Amino acid sequence: MARSARDFPAVSAAIDDPAIRALFTERFLVATEIYDALVNAACWKLLGDVGALPARGEEKREEEILASAPSQARTALRYMIEKLVDAGFLRRVNERDAPGATAATPDAGAPLHLLRKSESDSPPSVSSLAAELASVEPDAAVGAEIVSLLADEGAAFLRGEKTGEEILFSPVRLPLWIRYFSNANILYAINNTLGAETLTRVLPASDAEVLEIGGGCGSAAEAALGRLGPRVSRWRFTELVPTFARRGERAARAAASPGTLVEAAKLDMTKPWEAQGVVPGTFDAVYSVNCFHVAPDLGFVLAEAKAALKPGGVVVVSECVRPGANPPPSYVDFVFDFLVSFTNVVLNPVLRPNHGFLAVSAWRASFAAAGFTDVEVFPDVDAVAARFPRFFVGALVARRP
Repeated sequence: MARSARDFPAVSAAIDDPAIRALFTERFLVATEIYDALVNAACWKLLGDVGALPARGEEKREEEILASAPSQARTALRYMIEKLVDAGFLRRVNERDAPGATAATPDAGAPLHLLRKSESDSPPSVSSLAAELASVEPDAAVGAEIVSLLADEGAAFLRGEKTGEEILFSPVRLPLWIRYFSNANILYAINNTLGAETLTRVLPASDAEVLEIGGGCGSAAEAALGRLGPRVSRWRFTELVPTFARRGERAARAAASPGTLVEAAKLDMTKPWEAQGVVPGTFDAVYSVNCFHVAPDLGFVLAEAKAALKPGGVVVVSECVRPGANPPPSYVDFVFDFLVSFTNVVLNPVLRPNHGFLAVSAWRASFAAAGFTDVEVFPDVDAVAARFPRFFVGALVARRP
């Protein structure tokens, strides 16, 4: 009997738009639920590997755990603690409320402890959950391979012995990412299908010209060009990493309609685009899937995107999006919190209050600051999150006046 998704009824009921609701299948949600549990298991193992996991009945000070780690590891450690607290495997109490202390009103400024729950509340093993995901969704098993890799080697990062890039992006591991950034991988493909659906709603009916930024291995272009067909007259595919760029160009050309001109070029979004061959005012859309969130200076990137657009043109960004005002930790952040490119960004309390994936409010503020108007979100992530707080996928559209 097929495994059912605990969250499927809540998600389906929360998305009003039938075309977008159809993208969030029960099959997808089954995979995300297993993957989320897998991330919890990996966090549990890694905290244990570096001595940060309290034994049964023991207390550990959160601030001491973080202070003892190398600075570059603290973001990942903080995430793992938050994830396990949110999942109920660890709980926080204020020092004065710890066992044996005099009872007092909780004080948000007091030192925090992490308390381990009973032994029966520990997560399943990484290997058992990886095997479950592989049995349910073989093409998504690559996600489990990446999490398992970090579960095995991530302690070296947390101790300051290796960088996340050395662990995750050594040359021998590039095939993992080629398989991961694929439309066959149901865990990743959702951003491509949602982005493609959004493009169909905002592009001109014919002769559309699209600039894709950070096209990777081409799965976003593949999904969009396959859906848009002859509506696109020109698709400029750009990517910075040569290994990904070659595959991405081939995928885009294979998916395009016969009348679509597919151009391919190297582009670093953090440097002026015109100097890299992007003629200002020539595109109907600038399109990016899971890329803009790593821009060290998001305001610069949005300004360059605006310059590339024709008047009335749109930016379409399909990303993981933080829902609501106080979103729970997302399983998506786990892997990427090990990477400097994900965490080392210019922050702003309104425009970009955190590294990584942004809330809808931050996207709206960033687009407005860059001079865009008419910002739309598909689906309405905050409205969905009001009924289902763990909803992390959205496509944003902003228009150049």
